[in-house]
Amino acid sequence: MRITSGILRNRRFEVPNQEVRPTMESVREAVFSSLGGRCEGLKVLDLFAGSGALGMEAWSRGAASVTFVEQHSNVWKNLQQNIQSLEGPDLGKTKCIKADAVRWLGRAGERFDLVLADPPYDLPDAMQQTLEGIAEHSVLTDDGVLVYELRSKDDVEVSNNWNVLRDKKYGKTRVLVLKLNHEEAE
Repeated sequence: MRITSGILRNRRFEVPNQEVRPTMESVREAVFSSLGGRCEGLKVLDLFAGSGALGMEAWSRGAASVTFVEQHSNVWKNLQQNIQSLEGPDLGKTKCIKADAVRWLGRAGERFDLVLADPPYDLPDAMQQTLEGIAEHSVLTDDGVLVYELRSKDDVEVSNNWNVLRDKKYGKTRVLVLKLNHEEAE
């Protein structure tokens, strides 16, 4: 796989053979274009990081920091190696945490401008648990957004705590861009 834009444009990274379904390049390009293309100065969280494709894309596009959260040991080790191989002086800080993404939200202790979530498609209740965890633990800044990836055929139920800014299908992939409705969440 390769990074589509920014400082690391066209740089390649390794994808573990098992347990990972990286976001396709065309989908990543479309997602970041819909967000304005740049991530300069943003504090980014990549939940269910897997290969790290989404977070590395934000990192390449100028994010001040990217926190990757991945629970599978082999995938987490691969992710760390990819980050180390790409590090450079013009890039923001990174942190690679080995943890269950939903549980980690309760320990995050910080807020992010952009949260990227691409859980395994067959993970039960992943969307509901992720949305509840982000809202309950105030993980997003007031102007922050969540980009959530799922199967295009999956039904979506978004609580009143969230405003759907964008709902777009790219073949078998569906991407929601959500903003927390702070009045409803309180």
